Amino acid sequence: MKIFFIRHGETDKNIGNKLHEKGDIETLNETGIEQIEKTAEVLKNFHISVIFCSKELRAEKSSEILSNILECPSIPVDGFEERNWGVYSNRPWSEVKEVLDPLTLEERYNYVPPEGESWKASEERLINALQESIKKGDGENIGIVTHGGAIRILMPYLLNAPIEETFKHDPANASITEFNYDGKTFISERIDDISHLS
Repeated sequence: MKIFFIRHGETDKNIGNKLHEKGDIETLNETGIEQIEKTAEVLKNFHISVIFCSKELRAEKSSEILSNILECPSIPVDGFEERNWGVYSNRPWSEVKEVLDPLTLEERYNYVPPEGESWKASEERLINALQESIKKGDGENIGIVTHGGAIRILMPYLLNAPIEETFKHDPANASITEFNYDGKTFISERIDDISHLS
């Protein structure tokens, strides 16, 4: 089976480089809608049977657009949401960076922002959601619409690499990250592909 990870389309907060809040009601802007429509055109060739998505509005809207064009169900799933940054939500990334930069890798992995969620807890939640979606996909090609940080957190697991692998990845809006999955191993086909947007 093939698994296509798609980052949701652009939102105004993405332009401002601010962290979204858990349960954010912001949806796609006009550019974001166009991006996802272009993504759908590329994915038409892959006979995707179902699209699972984060329950955040921007991901659900992206998934609905894909679902309509690809003529397959869109199913919101608990667990594919972005990491909850707690008190740092709705603030510029630069503020969080100041807190994280002095920490060791292990400290950063376990760090829990006030009222938020650790990298470790996010990773466990995302892997569980992925495994459940693979089971429900039943060997068919599936799409997963989620967030840039969520895809970044999943990359070490998908590539069977150390956790610092995460820092090599910064998925763009409406990017496609594709893996083949044989029931045991994830084999990378493309990562953060945005060639369809140019």
